[in-house]
Amino acid sequence: MRPSVSKRSFFSYILSLFATVIILGLPAQSVASAEDQTGQPALFIQGLADEAISVLRDQGGSLDEREKKFRAVLRDDFAMEKIGRFAAGKFWREMSDEQKTQYQTLFEEWILKTYSIRFGGYAGETVNVQKTIKAGQSDVFVRTQITNSNGRALKVDWRVRRIDDRLKIIDVVVEGVSMLVTQKAEFNAVLRQRGVDGLIDILRSQLDRMSAAKAS
Repeated sequence: MRPSVSKRSFFSYILSLFATVIILGLPAQSVASAEDQTGQPALFIQGLADEAISVLRDQGGSLDEREKKFRAVLRDDFAMEKIGRFAAGKFWREMSDEQKTQYQTLFEEWILKTYSIRFGGYAGETVNVQKTIKAGQSDVFVRTQITNSNGRALKVDWRVRRIDDRLKIIDVVVEGVSMLVTQKAEFNAVLRQRGVDGLIDILRSQLDRMSAAKAS
């Protein structure tokens, strides 16, 4: 069977959850300013939600326009390079400079496209920030609870780290399961079977299918 990158992988799940957060936003009375986003992690997550909510609710804008806005959010608020390197694991060191560039470019685009198909997917969920939890010397988990319209609740911890003097999301832990660790295991399975070029080809192929589906 040809290896593939699962649609239930880390970024498929993280972006489903993130879509819920940014569709709903968090309490509007605590909107975070740019200065807040370099401060407390809870305010950072809240500010990110407030910043992105307009992207999903602006039905007047085209999908391309919303993707462009979200790309800026990804670039600024997710530690994309670190996430991509971690997901590649030990195989990162085996990549040539050209392969690293291709992989990171496709990786970010794959995340963007996976996310964009979820525009308009809000189904009555609510989100509450509960607390922050120190994680080692440099990271903080922002604990949230996402509750659907049927009352089912998920505990979701957003792992935040200060990088280059600003806070960025580096992982999401859902009910105790790290989605980044899950993604690393999936990517490494593909890398062991198909190598770096194989993973790059699969990401490119999935992006082509997403683009074809969007155009149809």
